[in-house]
Amino acid sequence: MTQRTALADVTLWRADVSDKTVWLLLRLRDGAGREGWGEATSFGNEAEITGLVAHLSDLVRGGDVQGVQPLLAALQQVEIAPGRRALLSALEQAGLDLAARRGCLPLAEMLGGARRDAVPFYANINRGIADRSPAGFAARARQVIDTTGACAVKIAPFDGYRWDRLDWPERRAVLEQGLARVDAVRAELGTDADVFVDCHERFDLHGAQQVITELCRMGVAWIEDVTAMHLTTPENQRRLRTACHAGGARLAGGENVTDSAGMTALIADGGHDVVLPDLRLTGVQEGMAMLRLAAASGVSASLHNPAGPVLDAISVELAASLPGFLILERQIGESEMTARIRPTSAAMAQGRVATATAAGFGFVPETSALVPAEAGTRKGMASFTGTPGAGPDA
Repeated sequence: MTQRTALADVTLWRADVSDKTVWLLLRLRDGAGREGWGEATSFGNEAEITGLVAHLSDLVRGGDVQGVQPLLAALQQVEIAPGRRALLSALEQAGLDLAARRGCLPLAEMLGGARRDAVPFYANINRGIADRSPAGFAARARQVIDTTGACAVKIAPFDGYRWDRLDWPERRAVLEQGLARVDAVRAELGTDADVFVDCHERFDLHGAQQVITELCRMGVAWIEDVTAMHLTTPENQRRLRTACHAGGARLAGGENVTDSAGMTALIADGGHDVVLPDLRLTGVQEGMAMLRLAAASGVSASLHNPAGPVLDAISVELAASLPGFLILERQIGESEMTARIRPTSAAMAQGRVATATAAGFGFVPETSALVPAEAGTRKGMASFTGTPGAGPDA
């Protein structure tokens, strides 16, 4: 993965993005002062990751640690929880980035070679919508499309819906509110851009069938995670996919699948048109293997990428290196923190984002916008799952 050069330090940085979001960025530095960066953002697991990095820092200071493999080995367990998994991925990301910077190569070249100089993307605008009314959703969608040229927006209009916790009148009210948001966005954008809807696994099978019918009627092009995989059988999942097709939509999912075995099973079940693994859970090279499996099986390949600017840049490089990659999710407009960490943004035009021309993933994060994570954890660093517009699935 990297040249066998001793590491000098490993540091975890924190960006307090909003009341909803904390980004964790990991920096490796070698004895020559060269840096590699990765992202370990894992909502609700910040304290665990901070403690693990402190342990890794002690290992680096205590001996001649060559490359990232000893650090990866120190974290391996039979059962790997999400926080530890995100840190393993960040170490792999940083090791690859460091190797690319040593070789003065864009990261895509380290990942097998860039197959395109720009990657199709859509804008996940959910966390950037402060006004959660239908008009607020529509206004934000219009602003993002006009300023970025994204070919689609993705929203999560049903975040308050809980089929297992609300009675029927409450469920119906939340459902209707969510559908009104979708209808407003669809009407605002017209033919300028597609609308994607992430349901965040809020529905049971009956509710999933209902909401698919309604979303397709509105012209939604992509419906994601309409029900939790453990609540449905492969046969019922295929029925949901068929219902999407009947209404002209794709059915997407798979963000919680962590390895190639799981992806092979998901593809074999035949219940998805698009799979979008999350590099924080899979790591870089395993994630690439999973996407190659999907493309070879006739399933469209994407990435779940609702995180910070480092993982976003790495995801662009990975997408550029894969044949048959469909489209990349990008978190747009959540906070001005993105511009502070990355003052010069990647060029965007006609629904595509440019790949890196500089070494590594294309920029060095501005540490003046960050706080060393060991300086203390912010009160409230916890999961916001279930909060509208927040949490790991937003």
